[in-house]
Amino acid sequence: MVQVFILTNPNLNPDYAEALFYFIDYLLYLPSELTKQLTKDLSINIEKEAKHMLYSEKLKEAPTFAEYFKTVREEGFEKGMEKGMEMGIEKGIEKGIEKGIEKGIEKGKMEEKRNLAAELLREGFSVEKVAKMVKLSLDEVKEIGKNL
Repeated sequence: MVQVFILTNPNLNPDYAEALFYFIDYLLYLPSELTKQLTKDLSINIEKEAKHMLYSEKLKEAPTFAEYFKTVREEGFEKGMEKGMEMGIEKGIEKGIEKGIEKGIEKGKMEEKRNLAAELLREGFSVEKVAKMVKLSLDEVKEIGKNL
């Protein structure tokens, strides 16, 4: 048996199908629990049958479809927020790693300067000469000299 959907039936005008759904929807009065169930069932069928229904202004005003569209919007918003948060976290991690690497490199360079200054002081170079050679302040070189 071949199943023919209303919205994809080539013999049925799409405007007529929209009007039919709109009319049926207004005839239905369902308790909120059943409306939720219908909304869930509709989402499956709408996706299978005709995504162009999502753009119908008439159907967006019908009670059941309005609930469906509200649900779709909320889910889309939530998914968008989740995706945005994931991307933000990934970007933050990347930036953090970059900053950490930069700080590590700077710290390594400074440690190398201090080690070189200590070595030059042990060799008998003056504090002023060491400060000039390794590009450290006089106070830093004096502090290094005290710790030798």
